[in-house]
Amino acid sequence: MCLRCTGDDAAQVNPEGPRRYHPSEVTARQSMAKRIENMQNLRKEKRKLSKRFARPSPVPEPGLLWT
Repeated sequence: MCLRCTGDDAAQVNPEGPRRYHPSEVTARQSMAKRIENMQNLRKEKRKLSKRFARPSPVPEPGLLWT
């Protein structure tokens, strides 16, 4: 009796390979990635502006003003 030829070849039930996405799923993933990127850019801009306006500009001394 041949043990290799039993006929139970279950290796090809779910072949591994690149998964194909549904077109609407691709656009949903792209729009989500774009939204995340936009939020990260807003956070960077907010951090940059908060550093810029954290300290008020120094008030010049009265004797140094041009009249």
